[in-house]
Amino acid sequence: MDSWIARMENALAVLALRLDDPPSLEELACAANVSPFHFHRIWRAMTGETVARTIARLRIASAQQRLAEPDASVTSVAMEAGFGTSQSFARAFRRVAGMSPTEFMSNGTGRITVATALEAPFRIELRERGELVTLRKEGGAYRELNELFWRLWTWAEGADKLDGLQGIYGIPLDDPVSVDEHRLRYDACLAFTDPGTPTPAFGRITLPAGDYATLRHRGSYDGLEASNQRAIERVLASGRDPADFPLFHHFLDDPEEVAPEVLRTDILIRLVPVESRPC
Repeated sequence: MDSWIARMENALAVLALRLDDPPSLEELACAANVSPFHFHRIWRAMTGETVARTIARLRIASAQQRLAEPDASVTSVAMEAGFGTSQSFARAFRRVAGMSPTEFMSNGTGRITVATALEAPFRIELRERGELVTLRKEGGAYRELNELFWRLWTWAEGADKLDGLQGIYGIPLDDPVSVDEHRLRYDACLAFTDPGTPTPAFGRITLPAGDYATLRHRGSYDGLEASNQRAIERVLASGRDPADFPLFHHFLDDPEEVAPEVLRTDILIRLVPVESRPC
């Protein structure tokens, strides 16, 4: 975990220098030497919060230092911190520090620090190459995806591909806790022995052969995001790096035939070979 802490501290240093103009996801991921596909979830695993929440904390931490100076006032510090009014500053300050700016000036408080997550075990499996046909949804929460998968299934049936079906997959391309709902992207996927050339509405991707961290989620799909985060935490504890490839789900049961509480979904994260590094 020491290695991961150092890498996240690199990203934190970049972020701290640009609180008024926060760096992009790609810049932060490069500073941490990790794939952008996984940065948000790794950040949450290491700090217990989103990047946006960290920015808010750092702004308040800076304001704390300013409030401790003899000539400081709540209004002047609020303006310096980029808040439109002292009232909005006070609300943000209380959310982060647990007290108002005035109370802080009277009582003081300790410096806000970044927490780290605990280690957790996980398993690694070697998977063969897979060929997927995909259909993307852009915008909207990762819910009510049946229609998306049904459109993909209908295409496969019409193209006479179902005899070669090897698996049903889903790829949540963004972290829904860190990315605005209207910007979320999701790929519904079917794996085939021979996917052929799908029509323009559909795409194709390859799941490369190699090592994958695997965590089996049991239960409703509503709980998948919490399991996604646990999978990332276990990768961090393993000493291996996630590759520049999105986390994806392998759906093992038919939800029309299996009760939600016993559904099985494998969460898979492709790993960088031990002799390589991203970025």
